[in-house]
Amino acid sequence: MRVRPALVCVGLAAALALTGCKVTGSDTAAPAAGNAAGNAAGNAAAPADKAGADAPISAEALCAHLKKEAPRIKAVGSEVGAMAQLSISIANLYDDHLDQLSGDVVDAQAAKTCPDTRAELLKAAGIKSFAEL
Repeated sequence: MRVRPALVCVGLAAALALTGCKVTGSDTAAPAAGNAAGNAAGNAAAPADKAGADAPISAEALCAHLKKEAPRIKAVGSEVGAMAQLSISIANLYDDHLDQLSGDVVDAQAAKTCPDTRAELLKAAGIKSFAEL
């Protein structure tokens, strides 16, 4: 029975390692001039559009989970530890839907339904968005 949590931890560690190599906005090539305005408008609207219409976990369920986990995650005492615990906690919430887990969606849902809890957890983990997990 302890194999599953170990596999989740290994998977999350691999995901965190791989996302460290993600291209950031400043590293990307400049888009063609004709597409720049359209791409910027589309990118700005994307997080708001992702706020939960196709998310497997409702914003309310996510918020309730984050509020329940916040004291435990903040008590870890280190940003790296809090980030790891937060990643594992969200992965456990998504359980059977890990293939649909998106940090952008989680961040948009949390910003919409429980911005104070989101801010506390992001501060504890030393990150600016759940998309960084």
